[in-house]
Amino acid sequence: AALTGAHLSGADALFLGLADHFVPSADLAALAEALENEPADAAVARFAGEAPNSVLAAQQEWIDACYSSDDAEEILRRLRAAGGEAADVAGMIETKSPTAVKVALASLRRAAGLSLEEALEQEYRVGLRFLAGPDFREGIRAQVVDKDRDPHWQPASLPEVSRDDVESYFAPLGDRELKLSKERDNV
Repeated sequence: AALTGAHLSGADALFLGLADHFVPSADLAALAEALENEPADAAVARFAGEAPNSVLAAQQEWIDACYSSDDAEEILRRLRAAGGEAADVAGMIETKSPTAVKVALASLRRAAGLSLEEALEQEYRVGLRFLAGPDFREGIRAQVVDKDRDPHWQPASLPEVSRDDVESYFAPLGDRELKLSKERDNV
């Protein structure tokens, strides 16, 4: 999802461990109302239901095989070689900002060893760098302003994005750091 921009369903969120319960969309308004008057665990238990099957769970075999590399170009090679839906995913990734693809992959790999606070600090740092870079504005231009769906990324291809380019997104921000983990350590 990080490399493609694909949306995750509630079932996918459960499968990935990002959620604990599934509440059908039709019940969300009632759940929100119940949360105003009763404890969260009781309200959620009342509305939680059986989740549909996760699409990601059904695709886990080729996802694991194709995405096990730390190299974006290798991931694309594996996706194309796997064929079928995996090849379609490769095509989707190739439409994204090459810088964003490589930085997202690096961010995911780094986050595995971070606390929640450190991961949020990292995402803040990366997010600020993307806001200042050319691809964020270009993506908005292509999708929202001109609606031509033809972004001109800088750089234009994965091989043109160097390791130094990627590393620059993770460099400290100085006084602009979020400092969640440091504040917690000082308490």
